Formats: sequence, C-alpha cells, structure tokens
Amino acid sequence: MKNNIKNDLSFISKNLNQIKIITFGILLIIIFVIFLFIPGKNYTSSTKEVDNSNLSGKNNMSNENLAPNFTLLDTDGNNISLSDYKGKVVIINFWTTWCGPCRYEIPDLVQLYEEYNKDLIVLGISLDYDGPSVVPQFEERIGGVNYPLLYGDNNISNLYGGVTGVPTTFIIDRNMQVFKKYLGYRSPDVIEQDINELL
Repeated sequence: MKNNIKNDLSFISKNLNQIKIITFGILLIIIFVIFLFIPGKNYTSSTKEVDNSNLSGKNNMSNENLAPNFTLLDTDGNNISLSDYKGKVVIINFWTTWCGPCRYEIPDLVQLYEEYNKDLIVLGISLDYDGPSVVPQFEERIGGVNYPLLYGDNNISNLYGGVTGVPTTFIIDRNMQVFKKYLGYRSPDVIEQDINELL
C-alpha cells in the first residue's frame, strides 16, 4: 500500500514538472508572438524629427541633419552608396526577414518606388544576422523586390543612431538631409505624403 502511494506521488510529481515546463514554453511563445507581430503603441506611432546627434554622434553644425553616407553590398554583389542618389528623395528602410510588419511594408515600398522611380530611390537595408544566406531566398519567396536590398550590420545601424527596432524608415531629401524617421510600420499614404512634400 505504501509503495502504491509513493508511486502515485512520484507520478504526480513528474507530471507537475512536465506541466510547468509546457506552461513556461507556451508563455515564451506567446511573448515572442506579441513582440513579433504586435509592437507597442508608442513604437508603431512614433515619428521623429532627426538631428545629427541622433544619427552620427557628431555635432556637425553646417549640415545639421545630413544623412550619414555609407556603402553596402546589395544582393547582386554591387556596392551601393547613399551619395550615389544625391538629387533624389531616398527612403532608407531598415528591416529583417523575420519581421511581420516589415513583410507588410515591402509591397507598399515596391509600389511607391514603381510610381515615383524617376525622383525616388528606396534602399532596403537588411539587419538579418546572416543576410546573404537568408535575404535572397526571402526575396524569391515574396516574388522579388524592384529596389536595392542591401546587407547591413551593427555599423550601419549605429551610424543611423542605433536602430533598435524594425522596420525603421528614414526619409532623406534631395540634398541628403534627414527629413523624417519612422519607427514601425507606416501606411503608404504617410510615406507618399512625405515624398510629395519633398518633390
């Protein structure tokens, strides 16, 4: 009888431990999904007028909001520099392949680039850890992108003030001045309004 009670208690104890582990795992998954697909209100509705201290960390009085220049590789192996596009409105979009809001934003940016391509360039900077192994497959899976996709890293993120969330979008005017910075997804209407204001 005592052995049966000990066996029953041992069985219950093992099951409780398994239930605790499963519950903890489910909680982790729920938290991950919340952070992945449902960014907080402040994060998704933030618009910032950017100053140079937020971008390059340098106090550049003559070019207060000058966008830091960079040269990055694109998915075709070409070097792309921001300075190549002086005279155009530039959208710099920091993104990752695993970001849900980024996936919603890419077709909008494709459409805007198609509509305004004479006066606009979109540069999609992937902040994926291993961009060259995941970005081309992602691009193929979504049916292609009509603007350059570049491989970014911590250096470019830091150059632009430390990108802390994706998507993060910078609107750059024709003189390479930062016009706006958006944290989180933006509808194409918001971005188009900025483009039209700068054309």
